[in-house]
Formats: sequence, structure tokens, C-alpha cells
Amino acid sequence: MKRFLKLRTIGFLLLALVIALTTIVSVNTSGGPGVFTSILTALSKPLVSVATSVVRTFESVYGYMYEYDKVVAENQQLKAELAKLQQDYREYTEIAKENARLRELFNLSARHADFKYETATIIAWSASNWSSSFTISKGASNSSVKAGDPIITETGALVGFIKDVGPMSSTCVTVLDTTFSAGAVIDRNNDVAVASGDFTLMREGLLKLDYLTDSTQIVSGDTITTSGKGGVMPAGLVIGTVSEVRQHESGIRRYATIVPAAELDNLINVFVITSFEIAE
Repeated sequence: MKRFLKLRTIGFLLLALVIALTTIVSVNTSGGPGVFTSILTALSKPLVSVATSVVRTFESVYGYMYEYDKVVAENQQLKAELAKLQQDYREYTEIAKENARLRELFNLSARHADFKYETATIIAWSASNWSSSFTISKGASNSSVKAGDPIITETGALVGFIKDVGPMSSTCVTVLDTTFSAGAVIDRNNDVAVASGDFTLMREGLLKLDYLTDSTQIVSGDTITTSGKGGVMPAGLVIGTVSEVRQHESGIRRYATIVPAAELDNLINVFVITSFEIAE
């Protein structure tokens, strides 16, 4: 832009110079125009034409550049406004998610008034292929959590339990881990069984519902919850949904595979149940 302004100025100066020379000759020449004046006038006409053309050209270019700069400025302003709208939308979405989570938590508290829990954030997942574990942001010095405490989502879906408690964090295992085991019931008919992690099924994102009797009525789609027996887990936590009913290799007994109710891959915040009423 500066270069065009400089050239525009030169064009104006050239035009002014031609006009000045013509004026001087006209003023200093008495009587009719002489040969020199006529020649100078004839020579100046093309120069005036060229100078005028140059000035008009640079005026046009300057106008274009001005409009271009104006468009660029408007474009930058629109981009800034779009970025702000996108940020506002992200914040709105996060607030909406948080409100939904709090509503679910309120409903959970209403259903289980006996629960006392600590909110925790998952800060790391295990990279091992031999276990399904993670680390939370609560430990002995910053909370009341302890080994064995159940971990749930805001909807009451069982995630797993605390295995080891450190000063500022705790190691936990999910329902897929081979160390997980809990008394379970088929929600539809209250038939009892045992839900546990299985190494082979863990790779499929499933766990096992075992110790089904010949009279156990179970079908795909059945909801499996904790029984609360033994005092290890509170009753009524949703473990998952039956995916398939299979026969053991011996062919004598059946077992079922369960899809966890908690979306383990998408977890960020969880709740550690630190106290609950033991089912009789």
C-alpha cells in the first residue's frame, strides 16, 4: 500500500510540473504564442495526457487497495466474531452437560439417600493389556476414600472399585478387570448370580455373569444390578446389560456376557461411595 501511495504522489507531481511549465511559458510570452510556446504546448499535451492517465490509474489502484484493506478488516472482524460464537457454544455445551450430570446426581441421591460419596477425576489410565485400571485424583490425605470403595457414574452405573489408596491419588479397577467380582441379580426376576471380570472377555469390552442355575431365567437385554449381599457393594448399582448367553466348555453350565453400563472409554468424573447401608 505504501508503494502505491508513493507512485500516486509521483504521478501528481508530474502532472503539476507539466501544468506549471505551461503556465510559466504562457505568462512570460507577450503577444501571440511564439514558436517555442507552440512547441512546448504541443509537447506538453502528451505529457499531460500521460500524467493524467497515470494519476487515474493510481487512483483506481488506490481505490482497489482501499477496498481490499476494508474487506480484509471486515473478514478479520467476522472471524473474531465467529471464534467468539464458537467459544460461547462450547461453554454452553459444557454447562448443559454439567447441568445434566447434576440432575442425574440429584436423582441418584434421591434414590439412594444412604449414599455418601466423594467426587473424583480420572487422571490416568493403565497402559497394561493384563488389567483394566485407572487412577483417580482422591487419596488418603485429600479425601475419605478407602480400598474397596465402589466407584460409580452420576447415573448409578458401576465403574469398579478402589484397589490401592495413595496419599493424593488412588488406583482403581473397572468391572472388566479380572480382580472384580460382585454378587448380582437379574433385575427382571431377581435371579441371583455372580458378575466378574474375565481376561478373555476383557479384550472384547465384556464381563462375565456366572453361576447360573438350570432354573435361572436370563435372556439378551436383561439388566444386571448388584445384589448388595456380603456388604461389599450397595444393592441396585447397574452393572450392565446381558449381551449373550453361552455354554461353558464343559457343556454343563451356562454363563452370560455383560456389556458394562458405564461408558468406560468416555469417563472423566466419577463418584466414590464411601458409605452406604448394607443390604440384609
